[in-house]
Amino acid sequence: MKNIDRQDTTPKTAAKKMNLDSLLSNLKKWFDAYICRFDGDDAELRKNIDLKADHTRHVCENIKDIANSLSLARSHQDLIIAETAALLHDIGRFEQYQRYRTFADQKSEDHAALGVRIIRENRLLGGFDPESADVILQAVACHNRLALPRQAGARSLLILKLLRDADKVDIWRVVTDYYRNTSDSRNKAVELDLPDSDEYSEAVCQSLLRGELVRMTDLRTLNDFKLLQIGWIYDINFRRTFELVKENKYLEAIHDQLPQQIPEIDAAFARARAYLDQGINGV
Repeated sequence: MKNIDRQDTTPKTAAKKMNLDSLLSNLKKWFDAYICRFDGDDAELRKNIDLKADHTRHVCENIKDIANSLSLARSHQDLIIAETAALLHDIGRFEQYQRYRTFADQKSEDHAALGVRIIRENRLLGGFDPESADVILQAVACHNRLALPRQAGARSLLILKLLRDADKVDIWRVVTDYYRNTSDSRNKAVELDLPDSDEYSEAVCQSLLRGELVRMTDLRTLNDFKLLQIGWIYDINFRRTFELVKENKYLEAIHDQLPQQIPEIDAAFARARAYLDQGINGV
């Protein structure tokens, strides 16, 4: 067995690395051309297409950051697979918004399943070996599910966990920036068309107090959605991700946008914040 700490510099390995780099480079060019199809005079459409394109690029950077904190950094192939999964994870969002004018899957269709269909229709993974292509497809298909698939293989599970972490870190960036600047202009797509009131749901708070993820079907108000976003901390997989959340104070930023001095909300936030510290300290 080869020592994974040693760089394999044989001509065959170097050629394979160049081929993988070329595959990813071509997919990035395809992605840029694909989103241009959604250009038009509709300012709201353009704004949300740009939002998701920018999100995708940030998720690509996040997944490299998190992967580089792991031994995965020694496997060029898996780094390329991880970044490819990040590049394609939300490819269904563009058609979804164009057709339905919403990012709410419950009001349209599952954007992950739509993304898998687009990937297959365009034969985007033809340059990858079948196993790697399956890993990427499974990551795209499952990145938005409440729980990880039970029967995923070790490699698929690793890429999927990386993608889910990288995705959440950037959604936290997007929503915290948005909540701080909602006075400028509202974007119902970011709010999932939920009513913005002082109300919140008991079921949502109880999920957080139990240290559980919130189900989308329990959301009734924008405050519920904010609480759900705090609860994502219970689905984080890697220490580096916890560090990014703490460095950027994402949980605090969302808590600041919730009704203040509400014991249930404050207790839910305190538990999430304690879990964040445990994740960083490896408890």
